[in-house]
Amino acid sequence: MLVNSSLTVYHKVVRNHEDTWEKYFYKNIWWFGGKGSSLNKGYAEANDVQIRIPYDLNPNLDYNNFAIEDILVQGKYEDIVSENDLKDLNIPYYNITSLNNNVFGNNKHIHIGGK
Repeated sequence: MLVNSSLTVYHKVVRNHEDTWEKYFYKNIWWFGGKGSSLNKGYAEANDVQIRIPYDLNPNLDYNNFAIEDILVQGKYEDIVSENDLKDLNIPYYNITSLNNNVFGNNKHIHIGGK
C-alpha cells in the first residue's frame, strides 16, 4: 500500500469521570484530503479526510485504539490535555466519523474517515 504521511491519534478514555487522552503515533499511513482540499463533492465534504493505516507497515497497530470522535492530527505531536490544546496551537485536526477494520485480501488496513 502506498504511504505518504504519518499520524497522531488521540484516543479518548474516561477514567474516574474524567476525560483523558491516550496518544498513538503511526509512521506509515496514507492521508488524503484535508481542510479546504477539494470542492468537487460540495462544501459539506470539502474538509473531509480519508486515512488508511496498513497493518504490515505499522507493527503495533491495534483496531481497539480507535473510536468515533477520536482526534486525528497529520504528523507527530505531543500529549494534550483537551481538544482546546490543539485549537490554541492552531493545529488542524479532525474527528473520526467512520472506522473500518479491513482485514481481508492482501492489503490489510484500518480505514478512517474524518471531519
